Amino acid sequence: MLVLPQRLPTATPPRPERTSARLTAPAARLLGAPEGHRVLAALSRLLLHRYGAGWEVFGTSGDTLVRHACADDQETPTLAELTGATRPVAADLPVDGEPYVAVLADSPAVPPAVLGRPVWTAAADGPALRLTHDAAVVDAATAGRVAEHLALLAHHTAVRPRTTAGEVDLLLPDERTLLLDTWNAPHTVHADTTLHRMFREQAARTPDAIALRDGGTEVTYGELDADSDRFARRLRPYVTEPGALVVLSGDRDTALFTAVLGIWKAGGGFVHLDPHLPDLRVEEILGLVDPVAVLTTGSGHRAVAGRSLPVADLLDPAAPPAAPPGAPEDRARPDNTAYVLFTSGSTGTPKGVVRPHRMHTSRIRLEQGMYGMGRDDRHLLKSPISFREFAWPLATGGTAVLAAPGKDRDDRYLAELIRDERITTVSFVPSMLRLLLTQPAFRTAPALRHVFVGGEALGQDLEDELRGLGLAVHNTYTLSEADYVCHRTGPLPEPRPARTGTVVGVPLDMRIYLCDAAGRLVPPGVVGEINTAGPGLADGYLNRPDLTAERFRPNHLDPAGPPVLFRTGDLARHLPDGQVEYVGRADDQVKVRGQRVEPTEVETVLRGHPGVANAAVVGIPDPDQGAVLVAYVVPDGEEVPPQRLREHLAARLPDFMVPAHVASTPALPLLPSGKVDRKALRVTPRTRPALDVPYTPPATPGQERAAALVARVLGLDTVGVDDDFFALGGDSLRLMLLRGSLESACGREFALADVFAARTPRGYARLLEDTDGTADADSLRRPSERRRPPPRRTAASATRTRTRSSEGGEPR
Repeated sequence: MLVLPQRLPTATPPRPERTSARLTAPAARLLGAPEGHRVLAALSRLLLHRYGAGWEVFGTSGDTLVRHACADDQETPTLAELTGATRPVAADLPVDGEPYVAVLADSPAVPPAVLGRPVWTAAADGPALRLTHDAAVVDAATAGRVAEHLALLAHHTAVRPRTTAGEVDLLLPDERTLLLDTWNAPHTVHADTTLHRMFREQAARTPDAIALRDGGTEVTYGELDADSDRFARRLRPYVTEPGALVVLSGDRDTALFTAVLGIWKAGGGFVHLDPHLPDLRVEEILGLVDPVAVLTTGSGHRAVAGRSLPVADLLDPAAPPAAPPGAPEDRARPDNTAYVLFTSGSTGTPKGVVRPHRMHTSRIRLEQGMYGMGRDDRHLLKSPISFREFAWPLATGGTAVLAAPGKDRDDRYLAELIRDERITTVSFVPSMLRLLLTQPAFRTAPALRHVFVGGEALGQDLEDELRGLGLAVHNTYTLSEADYVCHRTGPLPEPRPARTGTVVGVPLDMRIYLCDAAGRLVPPGVVGEINTAGPGLADGYLNRPDLTAERFRPNHLDPAGPPVLFRTGDLARHLPDGQVEYVGRADDQVKVRGQRVEPTEVETVLRGHPGVANAAVVGIPDPDQGAVLVAYVVPDGEEVPPQRLREHLAARLPDFMVPAHVASTPALPLLPSGKVDRKALRVTPRTRPALDVPYTPPATPGQERAAALVARVLGLDTVGVDDDFFALGGDSLRLMLLRGSLESACGREFALADVFAARTPRGYARLLEDTDGTADADSLRRPSERRRPPPRRTAASATRTRTRSSEGGEPR
C-alpha cells in the first residue's frame, strides 16, 4: 500500500518539481507510439497495483491506507492484456481533506492525486520518462523511484509482453541491496549456550550478589543456584528427553523462579499457568500440553489439582532431595525448548508458541553490550514470567525486584516501588506508562534510567515526556513468535511529520522483509507485511503443524539469510533511513492492554452459549488502553443479558479477552462477499447496557458526581447508582483511571483495593463523603487528557543524564 508519510492540510500549496528516468530503446519505441499514452496509463495503474492499491484506486475513507476495489475479473493479466485494457476512471471523487492517493484517467498525463490535486504526472519524452511531482507531498527520492519503476515496467512490456503482471520483478538493483544487505545487517552476536548456563556462570562470578528481592526476602546468586540444583535433581527422573514440558503453576515469588531454573537444569521446558486464569482455560491448555510433571507453589492453580501427574508438591521446602548434592548433568542445548507461551488463537483455541533457549541468549549478550547492565542494576519484575525482567538481570549480575502478587495492576504501588527500591530498568506498555506519569513517585524515582516500551503504539507525546525526565526510552517491536525484532533507542530526528504509524526502529540481530500479498519484496516506502527471520525466531506452535506451516515458511527471499521466516500479519514500511514504521494489521487481530487478541477466538466462545446464534467481535481504538473489545451478538431466541454473556466469557478466557461491551443485534452487517462488515461495527456503544439491576438515577450531589466520573471513564452516556463498575465494562486499567478521577475530585488518595470494593457509584459516593472537596474540572477530563504532576527533578534529570553519558551507560 502506498502510504503518505503525513497528513497535509488542504491549504498546503503544491510545489511542482521534475525528475526523469532513462528509457531503454524498446521502452522508448513503445511509449513513443501513437497509443503510448494509453500504455503509460495502464503501466501507472499496474504500478499502483503493485504498490498495494488494487486494480482500480478510488481514494480513502478515514485513514491513510489505500482503499480499493478490484473490478477486473482477471487477477493476473499479461502485460499485453493489461496495456490494452485501460479504461477511464472517474477523476472527480470528493476527498474532503483526507489523504488521497490515486485516480487514474485515460489521458497522456497520468495524474495520481492527493488532496484533490496531482501528486505526479508522467509522460514519455524521447529516450526519457519525464515525471513531474508535487514536492509538498512526495520527496525527490520517492519520485525518482516511481519514475524508475515506470521505466522498468515499460521495458518489460516491450520485450516480454506475455509475462503476467504478477511475474514482473519491480525491485531495482540498488533497492534489493538496501532491503537485503544494507538494512538487514548480518548477525554480530552468537551465544551458543542456554539461559540457565548463563545464570550459572554469573552465579560463579558473584555468588554473594542479590539475585532476587521479594519484599523483605533476598536470595543471593549462590543460594538460587543451589536451590535450583535441588529441584533439578528431583525433576530429572521425569524429564527423560530434552525439552520435555513441565507445568508450572503459581504466582510471582522466589519459589517460582527457583523452579524455572530447576526445570531448565533438568533439561526440560515449562508452561506457566497464571493462577488468575479461569479453570476452563487452564484445562484447555493442559489438554494441549501433555506435561510430564506439575510444579505448584502455594498460589498454584486449583485446576491442576487432582490431575494424575507426578511431582505436584515439588516446591514443598520440607521435601528431601531426590539425589546427592551437586550440580546435575547439563543435557540442555540452545535449540531445546525453554518454555511454551500460550496466546490467543485465530482457530478458536489458544495456541502454544514453542520458544527455545537460543531466542533469548544471543539477545541478552547483544543488549548487554549495548547497555552494560551489571551488579548495580535493579530490574522491576512485575509480570508472572518476563524474560526481559527475569533472565536478563540474572545473566548479567543484576537484581530482579519482584512486585507483590496482585499489585502489578496498581500504578501508585508500582511507582512507589520503583522509587523506594531504586529500580533502574522497567518494561511497560504505553497505556500503563501514561498512568505512571500521573504519579509523583515515578517522576521523581532517583535511580530509574531505562524504560523499555512495547505491546502498543508509542505516542510521540508520551515518548517526549519520558525523555524529558532524563530517561532512555527504548521502543521495541516484539512478538510471541519472534523476540525483539526491531528496536529504536534514540529520539526521532527533527522535523517530525505527524505520522499515523509508529517508528519501531531497525532490526536487532534479526532480519526483516516487507512483502506484498504474493510474498514479493516491496520497494522502500511501500507498505508490506512484516516477515522476519533470525536467531530470535520461535520453533512454531506446539502440536500444530498446520498452523506452523502456515506462518513459519522457507525463506525464499534471501538465499544468504536464515532458512525460516515468520509471517507476522503486521503491516509496515521502510523509511528512507532504513527504520521500520509500523502502520497496522493485515487482519482483525488487536492488542488490548499490550496483549494479543484474536477476535475469532472470542467469537467462538460466544457462539458456544446456547442463547447466541452468531457473534462478531471488533477492536476499537481507545486513547487510554490501545483498544477495547466490543462484541455484537445475534440472539438465538430470547435475548441473553449482556452481563450473562460476559460472565460466560470470563469463565473461559483471560480477563483482557472479555469484551468491555456486549450489544445485541438482529443481524450482523455483511459485505457483498458474504463476510461480516466489521468496519460497520466499529462504533463504541455509549448507552448503558442491560444489567441485572434496574436503572436507579443519582439522588444526591455526591452520587451525581460519582456517576458522572464512572460514566466518563467508561465512555457511557449515563450510569445508575447501583450499576457494577465491571458489569458496565470496567477492567483493571480503567479502575486505576477511576481512582485518579476520584482523587482529583476530592483531593484525597484512595487505596486501589478500596475503589475495587466500592464497585458502584453509590459506593464511590460514600468514599467521597468524608471530604469537603468539590469536583476538580480535571477529574472530568478523559484520563489521557488529564494534567500531569510537575516534573520536580528537572535539574537532577539533566545531571543524571550527563553522568550516565560520561560513564558509558547510554545505549550506543
